[in-house]
Amino acid sequence: MGTPEDYDRVSSFSTSMGNSPDWTPVASAKCEMKQECVEVWRDVNMVQQRLQETAGAGPADHTSPLLAVSRAKQLQLQAQVEVLESKQPQLMSAHKKVVEAVLVNGLKESLEQLSELLPAMKAQQKELSASLELEEQLLQQRQELGRMLEGRLAEVPDAQETSADSRVKTFRRKIKRAEQFHGNLVQNLEEFLDKHFPPPQPANGKRRRRHGSGPVDKTLDADDPQWETLNKMIETLINKSLDSPHDPYIPIEPRYWPPYVETLLRCGIAQRHPEDSMRFKLAPFNL
Repeated sequence: MGTPEDYDRVSSFSTSMGNSPDWTPVASAKCEMKQECVEVWRDVNMVQQRLQETAGAGPADHTSPLLAVSRAKQLQLQAQVEVLESKQPQLMSAHKKVVEAVLVNGLKESLEQLSELLPAMKAQQKELSASLELEEQLLQQRQELGRMLEGRLAEVPDAQETSADSRVKTFRRKIKRAEQFHGNLVQNLEEFLDKHFPPPQPANGKRRRRHGSGPVDKTLDADDPQWETLNKMIETLINKSLDSPHDPYIPIEPRYWPPYVETLLRCGIAQRHPEDSMRFKLAPFNL
């Protein structure tokens, strides 16, 4: 700690500064602050001396050194509290210009610090804005995904139905649609054949020969059987190919009208047997 000689040197320095011909208000303010520091320093030294005297006056306790240390700390803290309570809050200096100068310097330092901090804050704000936009995009995508999953969940059958039941129902729906399509296709085919390929009608009377060895009249006798319709011929070919795909040929019956048989063969709908010309089958359109 300081000694009385140190206080005298500081006081003499302050007095010499006050008597200097280059004395200015700023120098005066500095001198006042130094004088106040000297006074504060003196008070601190006095408190320290009092603490030392108080610590030396206590009884020595060699059996419990920790207790002695605790008591010394307690006395020191109590003395500091008394000093703080006795002193009234004061300004750093009574000189107005000194206070203004200190405040101005503090404001300048604060402004410099804030100016240095501003670019960092702007960069951080830019990063946060980019992060916010990215989070908003992710939120929109997740909301769309949630709506899509909710739609699919609504289409799922009840939880009571098993997967096997669902598959059976799906197959039944497909079979039903296929049967409806097949029925419509057969109906359209029958209408087309009945319209464009009507069955031949037999004529009244018997076959007659012309005089001598002339050709036979091709009109049918009333007792002759009816010709098979083209629709019936195609149906027979289809059923044969489905029932016995290993042997799809059927014989060319006498009731099959020859022009219709030739039409099926020439259009590629039917094919003759390579070894028996009196048998033919439905052309394999799936190959």
